[in-house]
Amino acid sequence: MSAVVVLRLGRHVSLPVSRRFLLVAPALAIGLLVSMFGALNLGSMQTSLADALAALFTAPDALGDSARSVALFRMPRILVAVLAGAMLAASGYLLQVVSRNGLADPGILGLSSGATVVVMGASFLYPTIPVEHLGFLALAGSLGTALLVLGLGRNMLSGGGIILVGLSINIVLGALIEVILVSGSAMQFSRLVTWSRGTLSTVDGADLRLVLQWFVVLVPALLLSSRMLAPLLLGEEAARALGVRALAIHAFYVLLAAAFAAPVVAACGPVAFVGLMSSYIARRVVGDRPTEVVVTAMLAGGLILLWADTLGRTLFAPIIISAGVMVSVVGVLTFILAARLGQRFTSRET
Repeated sequence: MSAVVVLRLGRHVSLPVSRRFLLVAPALAIGLLVSMFGALNLGSMQTSLADALAALFTAPDALGDSARSVALFRMPRILVAVLAGAMLAASGYLLQVVSRNGLADPGILGLSSGATVVVMGASFLYPTIPVEHLGFLALAGSLGTALLVLGLGRNMLSGGGIILVGLSINIVLGALIEVILVSGSAMQFSRLVTWSRGTLSTVDGADLRLVLQWFVVLVPALLLSSRMLAPLLLGEEAARALGVRALAIHAFYVLLAAAFAAPVVAACGPVAFVGLMSSYIARRVVGDRPTEVVVTAMLAGGLILLWADTLGRTLFAPIIISAGVMVSVVGVLTFILAARLGQRFTSRET
């Protein structure tokens, strides 16, 4: 039995899809929906399906206390967790393809820290800056950091050299973040220090609109261009031999990876390891077909960040642990596992 089936959309469109993807993607999507409903009902306040439906289709002024709380706080938080997790997963996978390193992640390579420095600096100098402007500021920070890391590590793409460059720049940017934190007033410190640890506790409707707007624009661009990812997996020289303009495509995907990470940082601060974990899971489950990997990774990324936030606010209640910290605990273990497996495969090849 063939591992690939062809889905036909009319007479002129046919889409080859692996059987594993046809099983895994719907299962993850169902798991995500069930998890979202579960997250609505986990916490200090019990809600119902009627509250959730009322929050979706009724004006906030006409809602009861329970449904209004869902509409204004819990539902935006859950939706931002899912969208942000998916966007970090897409960013991580694109960076892994461009850098040809399975350990790449916007948090590990410093993109999130670069965006954090710019957003924190702007918020420090202009405390009333509108949230919709933060996405573009974060994009400038993450894109600048991505170009710096890939430029410095261009000749060290194999063997983990690019990861070391990213970690080094991450340390420098982390020091800048600490300097900004201690340079302001006590009120600015308390406001920024929680956000800088990667949290969804301050997310509201404005943050949801920001993340959703970028998601709606970026995801179609990624899916429509995903066929160009396959030649890059063969290496730059092989891609050029196939007639692919590798340099231009690299630049496009670096910009796209930075754009996926930017609104997430603006809304909930830097969150590392989601891109690494979700892409690692996706490749292990569905193989190496780029479109299938990126879709699977985005579903897994949404699940990871949603459960990180849900467990962080319920596991040790009333103490709340930020989603960034929860993800990092599991992410470090995944990073070590992926690095060890990578070394094992490399030693076998040599």
